[in-house]
Amino acid sequence: MTVKDRRVHLFLQLFFLAIGLYLFVKLAFSIQSGQFSGNLFEFQQSDLPALSIAVSIIAGFASIVSSFSLWTRATWAYGFTLFTSGFLFSYHLLGLGPAIQQNSYEIIPIVIVLIVILQSFPFLLRRSYRSV
Repeated sequence: MTVKDRRVHLFLQLFFLAIGLYLFVKLAFSIQSGQFSGNLFEFQQSDLPALSIAVSIIAGFASIVSSFSLWTRATWAYGFTLFTSGFLFSYHLLGLGPAIQQNSYEIIPIVIVLIVILQSFPFLLRRSYRSV
């Protein structure tokens, strides 16, 4: 592993840890603010709150697991991180529409996450191919 690969590896490890914590804090703030008030299994603004909560928990948990797998340098770390990257990319891309309509300040972290994930795909693809 070259110095450049080590730096990218460390950056991705810290990035996935930060994204996992960000998703959990954002979910806790949403629950505390009463955004999911009422029944969780009834549609609110063309969205099912129970599924939104579940997907946010799964995305945050997968990000933290990816961060720790990169930290321990497990053999499956790059493949799982690639899967988590795809999951986070689709999660944030689908969250971009409501963010544009409701709160434009949420666009900034979403776009940053999308750009970093897109730039990390070649590294993760190369490393997951070599680890097999």
